[in-house]
Amino acid sequence: MSRLTTISGGRHFWPILLLVWPLTAISAGGEPTQPHESIRTAAEQHVLNDLDDENQQVSVSAGRLDNRLRLSACAQELDTFAPYGRKNSSRITIGVRCNDSDGWTLYVPVTLSIMKEIVVADRELPRGTILTAADIKTEQRDVARLHRGYVENPRQAIGKKLKRRLHADAILTPGQMVIQHAVKKGNQVVILAQIGTLQVRMNGKALSNGAVGERIKVENNSSNRRIEATVIASGVVKATT
Repeated sequence: MSRLTTISGGRHFWPILLLVWPLTAISAGGEPTQPHESIRTAAEQHVLNDLDDENQQVSVSAGRLDNRLRLSACAQELDTFAPYGRKNSSRITIGVRCNDSDGWTLYVPVTLSIMKEIVVADRELPRGTILTAADIKTEQRDVARLHRGYVENPRQAIGKKLKRRLHADAILTPGQMVIQHAVKKGNQVVILAQIGTLQVRMNGKALSNGAVGERIKVENNSSNRRIEATVIASGVVKATT
């Protein structure tokens, strides 16, 4: 059972006194009390409202409050806030506040899960691997727990070089990759162009660095014409049609 972490409000209870002060004393004399479920729901809704990405599966669960806790029923709609401003973390503390003159404030822990399709290793990959589409795949993972980041689009990984070994099914993070330029600015390249059913090869010069899969500008040595091409291998580009 998750426990309430802090209680404060119109009447102030020092944390050390909470160890001995009866929780039932907060609302005495048979007055109406605030339903625990309404407090938990308010905390959960705050987290859901704070998420701005619709393309994800989200679930939230507020910790259960101590059954002995009795808080005066709030005449107003409950107010919520994130005291620490943490977002996209699997454990979030949400403040729930009653703004009545004799109101109260408490902090409720909320567990968050965000499921997304992200890039993982399709097999064990040694350090120094230049990633191709055959090396990676996408799987549903809980990204709220991934504090080192993740990669959603496989195209963001293809052509990059691994800085360390990855186990099969390991999550790929941006910090594990470095850009591996298959083409460097000023170097000579082979330009492939499709003309009908024929593939033409021409010599050219790269006008910028490029990794596999990236589009760069190249210059045809014969015509001095500048065109856009996609890097497909080391020193080889394909003219964009």
